[in-house]
Amino acid sequence: MSSAIPGEAPAARIQRRKKALEEIRDRARRQLEEGSRGLQIASMLSDAVDRFTIRIYEETLSEFTPEERQQITRHSAMVAIGGSGRGEVAPYSDADLLFLFRPQIANLFSRFSKRFVPEFWDAGIEPGQRVLTVRETINLALIDPHLASSLVHIRYLWGDATLVEQLSRRFYRRVVRRRMRAFIEQCIEGRIEERDQFGGTATPLEPDVKRSPGGLRDLHLLNWIAYARCETTGIDNLWRLDVLSREDAARLNAAVEFLTRIRIDLHLHARRANDLLTRDEQLRIAESRNVEHDEGRIAVECFMQECFRHCDAIAGISRRFVALHRPLGLAVILRQAMVSQRVDRCFILRPEELDVSPANTPRVCRSLDDILRIYHAAAMYRVRLSPRLSEAVRQKALTLPPGPSLEASRLFLELLGTTGRLSETLRSMHDNGVLELIIPEWKRVRCLLQFNQYHHFTVDEHTLRCLEICESFADEDSPRGEAYRGLKHKELLHLALLLHDAGKGLVEEHSLVGQRLARDVCQRFRMPAFQADIVGYLILRHLRMADLAFRHDISDPRILLEFSHDVGTPEKLTMLYVLTIADVSGVGPGVWNHWKNELLHDFYDRLMLILSGQPPRFHEDERLRKIREHVYRSIVPLDSGEEDVRRWVDQQLDSFSAQYLTLTPPARIAADLDIIRSLRPGEIRVEGRYDPEARIVDYRIILDSEHSTGCFHLISGALAARGLEILGAEITTSRDNIVVDVFHVVDRDFAGEVPAGRIEEVGESIRSVLTRQITVENLFRRHRRYSSRPVSESVMKLPTRVEIDNDTSDRCTVVSVFAHDQTGLLYTITRTLFQLGLSIELAKIATHFDQVADVFYVTDNSGRKIDDEARRDEIRQRMMDELVRFQESRHRDFES
Repeated sequence: MSSAIPGEAPAARIQRRKKALEEIRDRARRQLEEGSRGLQIASMLSDAVDRFTIRIYEETLSEFTPEERQQITRHSAMVAIGGSGRGEVAPYSDADLLFLFRPQIANLFSRFSKRFVPEFWDAGIEPGQRVLTVRETINLALIDPHLASSLVHIRYLWGDATLVEQLSRRFYRRVVRRRMRAFIEQCIEGRIEERDQFGGTATPLEPDVKRSPGGLRDLHLLNWIAYARCETTGIDNLWRLDVLSREDAARLNAAVEFLTRIRIDLHLHARRANDLLTRDEQLRIAESRNVEHDEGRIAVECFMQECFRHCDAIAGISRRFVALHRPLGLAVILRQAMVSQRVDRCFILRPEELDVSPANTPRVCRSLDDILRIYHAAAMYRVRLSPRLSEAVRQKALTLPPGPSLEASRLFLELLGTTGRLSETLRSMHDNGVLELIIPEWKRVRCLLQFNQYHHFTVDEHTLRCLEICESFADEDSPRGEAYRGLKHKELLHLALLLHDAGKGLVEEHSLVGQRLARDVCQRFRMPAFQADIVGYLILRHLRMADLAFRHDISDPRILLEFSHDVGTPEKLTMLYVLTIADVSGVGPGVWNHWKNELLHDFYDRLMLILSGQPPRFHEDERLRKIREHVYRSIVPLDSGEEDVRRWVDQQLDSFSAQYLTLTPPARIAADLDIIRSLRPGEIRVEGRYDPEARIVDYRIILDSEHSTGCFHLISGALAARGLEILGAEITTSRDNIVVDVFHVVDRDFAGEVPAGRIEEVGESIRSVLTRQITVENLFRRHRRYSSRPVSESVMKLPTRVEIDNDTSDRCTVVSVFAHDQTGLLYTITRTLFQLGLSIELAKIATHFDQVADVFYVTDNSGRKIDDEARRDEIRQRMMDELVRFQESRHRDFES
């Protein structure tokens, strides 16, 4: 037994122990740098921490009398449970300890525990400790699922071993075996809650290597259920018992090694408990491991694809194991028996799943054709595969060569034409390795990361989510729902969605690669040439419709004519419209919003009118008539009669652009006109409204000609000075020089709803700048944004660029600016355009990743486009000079 050092002061004892603990962590750091395996380092840490905790325990015990020490030694035990019990110790992990004692030494052990628990804290270890009798432990485990799952891994450390053996036997008998279904359900429910908290159902791009989907906790869940079913937890033990295949066991072992080493690295680098693999850590670890880039991916993307493939293995194997070994309740078993029916001679159809008898399983899973018949039947009946049938399919898929037969191709295309459970069916095919047998190119994008701030999911997960979103349109009472339901060949749209990002991860632009890949796939499927052309076109142009709708003037006849000519047919246009919505929506939460929905739908309606010759659902003339009627009813006459009001309303509506009238809700137009009617000379109205769904604030500014000169850049500067991030803007100036500008901004100072007081303060700043009571520069200085906010580094590393296009619009010159996003950028751009003597007729403000792609339709002071080439070159050079100066000054040097 270790004894405390005689005469050692408490401070010296604490320092000695902290030094010893740091030496353990330094040893782990050296092993990591020398290339040791993660599990080897974890084992070393586990043994060293065991000895460290035992020494503290014994040193504390030595302070008691010999008789007391004897009582404690004979009637208590220290036990490692949870992560400590498994030996999964990272450098800064908590110590999961359980201290057992017999009731006859309750008072003595209470005094002892009050002495040793603080010793652990002082030494630098956070003990997740419990001090209990065996009976208390069992009773608590019956109501505490977290403790119950921790007790699956019990490891003796010190004291009376019979106490530990007693606990282990009683725990399995009373907590697990007698209530196996409840125990397993509690474990599953707890893991679902934790998984939702750390990333939902898909692998997040900044995963928690322990708790996110596919993290180490998914393996723990498998262990807990294996313990309940087989009374063992070891991966190798499970394949020896034939409850886990040798291939799955090998994949799990490799994944655990990979994630364990990452977790140890994360702890050591942070010098604290840290399991989150952030973007910065991804870059650091990829560099430290000398990961090489390939032809189309940077090193960190190669590293993270390997990481996600390991996470995918753990998540998939765990999910299948849970499904196969999860006990069904008696009521479920009886209901299944009562409503099951045989179909197609060998299948068993239940309300939610398709199954097959064990005797028929080998016969229905002999080939890829057979597997496609299974999935085809599941899609037709709108059910999923049973866990046992799904596992049989997966095992067979491992042995089959890629490449579909004519029959498999026919079945797959028919399956793609279904709705109801298509996305779920395709996800099952993806999970079971069937999808890459049909489309071998799919294997390359499995778990493929795009290292940017725009996408929230890996390429394969994004694609499957797009299909899920697209399929959901079938039940919507909306323009996109009507468009989706009206498609005659949904299989072409679904195939295009499945392949639309399959060209990513290569040097060449992914839409071009995807088009060629689609041509090969369609040829393999023996599809008619015209159908292959449609699929290829949808992939080639899958970004174009959104680009035009969100960045260009969709009322420009030239854009409408050119793009409608490019599309060619109403059916193809409808497919592209639906695909675009699904693709943008599938990027991540909140990316699709009402503004984008209205823009794209309006663009679709205009194009459809050209292609079909039929008025769209919301025909512009009809809508304008309804707008006028709505406004007539909404505007309250002041001093004049009804006819005067109608005449005034007509005059105002005629003076505004079609862009404003068709994209602004009638009620909002009426409200704007109400403000305009009551607007006093020189008055500036500012309204702010917080949108809780999009988590943005919309600022609407209405003013007359007195303050309209240069108002766009002044408003942009005021918003930037108040620290607001501008996501989008629509500017409108009537022929009477009435300005209606709308800015969509994010207020980073508030995590939730932006209070009304803040909105009013921002509005007052806008008014002060427009009326020249304060300059933008002084407003920046007043609020000190730039001295407190660090300048972010660019992720995409794209060069700053200014493009001037004189062909897109017949009336305006188009200036496009591509630059790294920073607060104040929009102000700098618009101020420069103003100083150049240019009038902004229309602006499309957009941010992608951390880059802006802003488009401005401009004219000279006489309202004409810039026809002189030398003048256009001057504009381009001046814009570039200002942007470079803006970047080099670290965005602090603003002028009024």
